[in-house]
Amino acid sequence: MVFSLAGPLIRAGFKLWRSSGQAPGWYYEAVDKWGGLAASREPRAVTLVNGRWMLCDLRDHVERQVYFMGLYEPIEVFVLLRLLRPGMTMIDGGANVGQFTILAADAVSPGGAVHSFEPVPTTFGKLQRNVEINAFSNVHTNNAALWREPTTLRLGLAADKADNAGAFGIDMVDAVAEVETRATSLDGYAEAHEIPHVDFIKLDVEGAELQALHGMDHVLERDHPTLLVEICRKTAARLGYDVQEIWDLLVDGMGYRGWAVGLWTESEGALTGLRDVTQQNVLFYHEQSPGPPEMPSDLKTILRWARRAA
Repeated sequence: MVFSLAGPLIRAGFKLWRSSGQAPGWYYEAVDKWGGLAASREPRAVTLVNGRWMLCDLRDHVERQVYFMGLYEPIEVFVLLRLLRPGMTMIDGGANVGQFTILAADAVSPGGAVHSFEPVPTTFGKLQRNVEINAFSNVHTNNAALWREPTTLRLGLAADKADNAGAFGIDMVDAVAEVETRATSLDGYAEAHEIPHVDFIKLDVEGAELQALHGMDHVLERDHPTLLVEICRKTAARLGYDVQEIWDLLVDGMGYRGWAVGLWTESEGALTGLRDVTQQNVLFYHEQSPGPPEMPSDLKTILRWARRAA
């Protein structure tokens, strides 16, 4: 890639637009389409809402959103930070370059820990770098995928997702890049690392959510952790299952409730199944656990919060 000499001007223009708060939907689309032209030879530093740092390569979809928007998936981050408490143990499945890990590490301190899993080696290197520049002592990074059992997996990246390293998945047809990675079950990992209790699990593993959940049966039954799970019908179908099977496992089988993450009240976001869901991040919380937090009434409030430090 030839880096644009206009990069500094593009970055300044986007930041001026962001500070105005105008047309956030168009801003998101513009960042996604044109933000890569602002890339520089070295990654750009950005401050997150908790005051911690991340380094972002603007050629990548997720890192571009963090840099220009302040956060990637700001509504999900808002929910996460209102549910985490000091002393908790969080699992970050599909940690990417570490945004959720970095935010959670402070939220569970003192006394808590974050265990992060990222299977793609180059992305894992960025995750490690972002953890190291913040000098965390309570974060444990793993270059591995969460799966139903210990094994080796081959992941591929589709051509239409070439600028999104977080989109590496299993059984990808006509992949433009492939990597081999170690996989582990959360049950096996928790036993090996003597983790006495898991409180929160974020799971965004490109269609392998059901397989990863089957690898944490003991943790789910023992601890009833709250889960933030990406539900995507297309990626699930690629791995041969229907997303309703996740509902059957967690809600019908283990007593969880499901809430579609969004800017609505708990009753408005309450789900009765996943049969009509195409793509949605879902909070699964046990009937004995606190429910979804109170949410702001509009997206602009969330976006102002997300960009307050960036």
